[in-house]
Amino acid sequence: MAASLSGQLIVLDGPEGGGKTTQGKRLVDHLRQCGKRAHLVHDPGSTELSEKIRQMVLDPTIAHIDPRTEVLLYMASRAEMVAEVIEPALKQGQIIVCDRFVSSTVAYQGYGAGVPPDAIWEMWQLLFSGLEPDLTIILDLAVEEGFTRIHGKKVLPDSQIAFSFHRDRMESKDRAFHEKVRQGFLAMAEERPDRFAVVDASRPPDDVARSIAEAVTRVLR
Repeated sequence: MAASLSGQLIVLDGPEGGGKTTQGKRLVDHLRQCGKRAHLVHDPGSTELSEKIRQMVLDPTIAHIDPRTEVLLYMASRAEMVAEVIEPALKQGQIIVCDRFVSSTVAYQGYGAGVPPDAIWEMWQLLFSGLEPDLTIILDLAVEEGFTRIHGKKVLPDSQIAFSFHRDRMESKDRAFHEKVRQGFLAMAEERPDRFAVVDASRPPDDVARSIAEAVTRVLR
């Protein structure tokens, strides 16, 4: 598969509140200014079916979904997005910037919820052998700062991220879960420095954008 894909896949990932969506748009604008054909997608989502799966897995009214079921749902959504959006674009030589990807499933359902991370990677390779992001940039941010950014209120000092307003299913997890997720992202980056880069997302957005552009420039063909 990979041999027939002349484009490149860049992933922005990391803990909640790191600015992935904003920085994804900025990166696409930067790449276009450099004369590249670039397109932004978000995972889960970006197709009709994938968006429906996204609504399901993030629905706060669903009290519990077994983590193994979550893995399968996220993989199903991602498979549809790859087939309908990513592969066609890569075959045309475009650069796809993806807001989250399989690394999120490894971090949240793997490190966070206890599904063996290696099993998630193996499932991905079984489904899409040869399709791997050229670079995954982890926008790293402390858990409390991330949630303060999202909601504009400070995290309570107990073990819960307890807000009185709307949260999706992932945001509703407790602080311990999100700490595991953050450490999972950092562990992946440490294990695969050839495919991952960590950017300090606590800095001003312009500084973060420059660091992302520098990291991406190193892998562009």
